[in-house]
Amino acid sequence: MPRLSHGANISLNALEAAGAVIASHNPAMRAAFPPTFRSDLQGFDFLFPQLQQDAANVLPESPQTVQHLRQLGEAMGDPGSTVEPQDSGIPAVYTYFGQFLDHDITLEGGLSDALADLSRPDLAPLPQADIRAAIRNLRSAATDLDSVYGTGPSNDPNALVPYDGDKLVIGKVTPLNVQQKPRLRPPGKDDFNDLPRKARSSLAAIDREARIGDHRNDENVIVAQLHLAFLRAHNALVDQGNNFKKAQRLLRQHYQHIIIHDFLKRVADPAIVDRIIDDGNQLYDPERRGFFMPLEFSFAAYRFGHTMARDEYDYNLNFNISGEPGTFPASFALLFTFTALSSQIGDFDTLPDNWIIEWENLIDAAKPGGTARRIDTKLAPELFNLRNALGEPLTDPQGRVTQIMRHLAVRNLLRGYLVRIPTGQAVAGALGIPALTPQEIEQAAASQPQVDALRAGGFLEQTPLWYYVLVEAAARTGGKRLGPVGSTLIAEVLVGLVRRSEDSILKGQRRWKPSLPGAQRGTFTLPDLLRHAGVLPGT
Repeated sequence: MPRLSHGANISLNALEAAGAVIASHNPAMRAAFPPTFRSDLQGFDFLFPQLQQDAANVLPESPQTVQHLRQLGEAMGDPGSTVEPQDSGIPAVYTYFGQFLDHDITLEGGLSDALADLSRPDLAPLPQADIRAAIRNLRSAATDLDSVYGTGPSNDPNALVPYDGDKLVIGKVTPLNVQQKPRLRPPGKDDFNDLPRKARSSLAAIDREARIGDHRNDENVIVAQLHLAFLRAHNALVDQGNNFKKAQRLLRQHYQHIIIHDFLKRVADPAIVDRIIDDGNQLYDPERRGFFMPLEFSFAAYRFGHTMARDEYDYNLNFNISGEPGTFPASFALLFTFTALSSQIGDFDTLPDNWIIEWENLIDAAKPGGTARRIDTKLAPELFNLRNALGEPLTDPQGRVTQIMRHLAVRNLLRGYLVRIPTGQAVAGALGIPALTPQEIEQAAASQPQVDALRAGGFLEQTPLWYYVLVEAAARTGGKRLGPVGSTLIAEVLVGLVRRSEDSILKGQRRWKPSLPGAQRGTFTLPDLLRHAGVLPGT
């Protein structure tokens, strides 16, 4: 059985069933999502609480609203049109860096019952008090790489994250024999290209389980390989003569630099990012207001990355979109099932060596399939056929396969409705940013069925925030990056989290500068980190 289904909200009961009981509830067991469970760091709240005082700032509460949200979500599937290019120009690797970052800062827990069955006829927004009280963040909400480091070096052989002195333990791949096809190990790759794993077990919950700080990073092969790169990057710093603490601090700081100056400035407006860095957080300041994870960020704005996912990837020489004999693409579905977390690693103890990633294919926007999709109101068809980690259709609590459970866009819209996320227009007004007009929304919508749903639901004037962020990107940038509302929300929260993080590069008067070499002097990007880790060719 799968340990956790992709995209599921997590409850304490689900974690216990997966053999992952939270330490603060059962000190005798290690947690699967361990690092920091201080009560003051676990809360979610509204970034704009004042908007909750006026019903006009949220979607109307009615069965008709639910019906039209479903209609809108179902219209967001991309039929595979070739009329216009689908590429954003953002290298494809940043889709999965965004997911890695999300796993480092959030894991929504506590609302699994309310969010489990989105097809029930009495679906209605939850009371504000219930939202604040019930939703908990099961991650340490800081850019500290606790998903990589866990609780730090330990002599405990059962420690969640295994260490070898100052170094992190790295797993070996399984070499395939010559009779097995596809069988080619990508050139230049060594044995140490898998996550550390437990041994085989008759218990599905721990069978070849990755020994990492957040098990979700083994639900997708690309994210798993990115997590591996961070393990190798830390060890490379130790090899350069740094002890554990110094290597950890250096990697955290360069990671934070990548978040702000590489990832954020690709997906958001660089001028908005720079303004928040230089002038300070005006909207989200955990130091001043007290920590909370903004609902508008987690349940709406940061989900923009869903539109960036492609159906197929040029993963390596064995799994690519070249059409060469003996190869086939690495589909989105395959990437999310070929993992030990999904019990789909096959008859191998570790990742077979023909599945080592070739990062150069995902960082070169000029390569076929090398870029992320545009940030707009179309999602790849695979996201309308969601399956659990075993590749089986998602079901509701009664075991029924329903369209709603399988449509990511529908689920995003209904989840936002359930937790009273304010409309895009209300958020734009709170930010002092001119809102899109109904005409602009219609023109930027991806299809006539979307326009029909927007009109029927009254969503041209009261637009669900997640959809608004996407349609604003399409209207203002042609889908190349986020628009002003989306950019402000994402940058405010991520810069705010960097400011409150341990070893933050934004603390103090002196501006922090990268000390590790980059392809361009004075900066350090995600490809630079991959080169430092020895998983991307180059010096």
